[in-house]
Amino acid sequence: MITKKSTIKKLIATGVLAAVFAMLTLLSLNSAICEFFAKTFSRAWIWLFGHIFSVLPFSAYELFLVAAIILAMVFVAYLFVYIAGKKWNKLVSMTLTAFICVLSFLNIYTFSASFSYNRADLPNEIYKEYSSEDLTFEEAKEIANWLVENVNAAYSNTEHDSDGNIVYPYDFAEISNILSVEYRRLENNYFSSYTPKAKRIINKTIMSELQIVGVFFAPTGEANVNANEKGLFLPDTLAHELAHSKGVMREYQADIVGRYILLTSGDDYIRYGTLVKCLSGALNILSAYPDSSEVKKELNEKVNPGIYLERKNHSDLFAKYDHFDRLGEFFNDLYLKLQKQHNGTGSYVKPPDIVGSGDFDDDGNEIMITYFSGMQNLLINLYKQGLLI
Repeated sequence: MITKKSTIKKLIATGVLAAVFAMLTLLSLNSAICEFFAKTFSRAWIWLFGHIFSVLPFSAYELFLVAAIILAMVFVAYLFVYIAGKKWNKLVSMTLTAFICVLSFLNIYTFSASFSYNRADLPNEIYKEYSSEDLTFEEAKEIANWLVENVNAAYSNTEHDSDGNIVYPYDFAEISNILSVEYRRLENNYFSSYTPKAKRIINKTIMSELQIVGVFFAPTGEANVNANEKGLFLPDTLAHELAHSKGVMREYQADIVGRYILLTSGDDYIRYGTLVKCLSGALNILSAYPDSSEVKKELNEKVNPGIYLERKNHSDLFAKYDHFDRLGEFFNDLYLKLQKQHNGTGSYVKPPDIVGSGDFDDDGNEIMITYFSGMQNLLINLYKQGLLI
């Protein structure tokens, strides 16, 4: 029996939780507060619950997601039943219970993850932004040539099957452990010292249809990877999700941190996929300079054809999952915008930008300046530090 007293209690609980959510949302607008939360409460939450849920042999995130979908379906079913039966007391009670559950989750998620979206930028030793004025054409050639030589060497030094796909000497748990060790090189306090164990998502078909290759779920402190992501870009995807666990929630920055770790690894199996990911970006650095097309063409022709074949194989694998890709894009875009990432899914990449300098050459044409992409800035920063060796 639904009593007036229990309804009042639920109303009070809903009001309190809504007030807490409003307060946390307002606090998350201040970057200094976000930095404090990211380094203290959020970091402690991920450490604690990451340790707790690491004992499970399956993803608690995946279990939570399945349970949430089932409960939502049950809620809708009962909604129609109560409306049809004019059971208004039960309808109000059930709706308030749903509000309590949703608001509780939103508070936990804001507490554990959302603050980190508005924290300070990455430390300069990991990432700085450059323009074509900061890099000579000869330096750009050195970076592009380094990338081509290293991706070719990594391809030659790794085993591939008859279809041209990489064959790892490690299983998934071993790759996770290797990356955990690699991440210990991040000594700056900007990053959490804790790195969780990665987990496989069992429902790989659903994840692939939604075009999701990995998810970090802060409430359980778990880095999750789609089971279909097992070839070329597995370490790159896993490093990205682990970067989130270190307190780097903005998508393009998680890419940068993960690729910083992988590019500076001495293990060709670990770094190979990221070298492939960075190949086009490295070659396109040359495009910021006049009369560079021939050099770019020559370097591109030096790339082992097997690398492009393997990249195509990976694209083909996920291209066949195209039934709900727009739905996945919609929800991911909505989620990121709710986290104040105004570009939504566009925030996965920091694109290059070309602007006028205000100066003109002898022919009267304005001299243009290229501001490099996030991936290109990472490569340039590594080069400037002498880490592209």
